[in-house]
Amino acid sequence: MQIGNLYLVPNTLGSENRAAQLHHVIPAENLRLIAKIKYWIVEDAKTSRAFLNAVHEIEPLHHSLQEMVMQEWRGPGRKHGSSLKPEELLAPIQAGHDVGLLSEAGVPGVADPGAEIVQVAHQWGAKVKPLVGPSSILLGLMASGLNGQFFQFNGYLPVEAAERSKKLKELEGASRQRRETQIWIETPYRNTAMLQSCLSSLSHQTRLCVAIDLTLNSEWVWTGSIDSWRKRYTKPEALSDLIKNKPAIFLMLA
Repeated sequence: MQIGNLYLVPNTLGSENRAAQLHHVIPAENLRLIAKIKYWIVEDAKTSRAFLNAVHEIEPLHHSLQEMVMQEWRGPGRKHGSSLKPEELLAPIQAGHDVGLLSEAGVPGVADPGAEIVQVAHQWGAKVKPLVGPSSILLGLMASGLNGQFFQFNGYLPVEAAERSKKLKELEGASRQRRETQIWIETPYRNTAMLQSCLSSLSHQTRLCVAIDLTLNSEWVWTGSIDSWRKRYTKPEALSDLIKNKPAIFLMLA
């Protein structure tokens, strides 16, 4: 029997009014492919069904949500992760079925779990098909005006203030030495603390970009020197109003 394909399925960067977002961030041909998939590996079944319901508003699903086989997997080391191994999750591929690997937001395997699943698919000789969709890392880099030839993604920085400040200075030094854009993300409720740390820890000429709500109607992106940020936002509450509890990505070039 012919082995199935593994489709790496992108998701919207925001959960509000997904059907309206899909038109802009995922090509119609990819939506047609997504609508055909019956077997899924997802991080959260509830939010994945909401995504597929939004797809259904544009491209009718070939299988009802009740018929779909949806297995949850959050990757090794993650809280409440699945005890199933990638080989077990990919069993339908061995039976000739296509499987979709779906992110909660953005694209699988990029600042998101999925690499272990993809690795097993390659080992089995399955075709791995990445579908075009939004990545906040790349969209933020495109919009930043910072160095897109050399860049590094750093995931989450330390939570504790002193350690966070130390890490920011370390990244600034690496950026200055290699002319390399440094990129990181933060949990939305800690955005204000992160931005305040940037303004107090980084050198005045270092350029900082913050990109908020990318691809959404409320999208906001601005790049300026640390001096420019300090002059533009002189009151702490203005910073908080700007960024608190919103999906954001931070980019810096020294």
